[in-house]
Amino acid sequence: MNISTFIKDFRFQILVGGVVAITVFAVIWGQNARAADTATVAATVSATNLAVSVSDGSIAFGSVALNTATTTAGNSDTQTVTNDGSAAAINVKSSNATGGTTWTLGTSAGSDIFKLEVSTTTGSTYMTFQATDTYLTASSSSASLTSGDLDFRFTTPTGSTDFVEKSLTITVQVTTQ
Repeated sequence: MNISTFIKDFRFQILVGGVVAITVFAVIWGQNARAADTATVAATVSATNLAVSVSDGSIAFGSVALNTATTTAGNSDTQTVTNDGSAAAINVKSSNATGGTTWTLGTSAGSDIFKLEVSTTTGSTYMTFQATDTYLTASSSSASLTSGDLDFRFTTPTGSTDFVEKSLTITVQVTTQ
């Protein structure tokens, strides 16, 4: 290799290396020069007030023969649920029936197994509770400060180990839609 070729190659390498360095510097410097110090996000929020009340809050099904359904529809045991808060769904759940031998909640009546259903249509249609302490959606939409009736249909077991009075708790809940 002669000296003039060496000098040309060396100049070319310096030129290319310098262009790359200047380009990298320009990209980094240009990005910093165009970046903002702050940015904003628009946000909105609404408070939710979940509140429910039930009146009269007590049901007495009375003495009912085995494997027989009785309902609150059309009598004084219809429960009025009032949504005292924001628009919400109304859910209900039931415990087992206790007192003497426990009756277990089931989707159909059996020996020491009772069936419980809920209606928001004055007893024209019912929804069956599936399991204890599992909420069932009775109404998927309830506007704020509105009330509606809940009726319950209780089917006694097909057979019972004892015949003492049973007690159960039905819980009414409102949740955001």
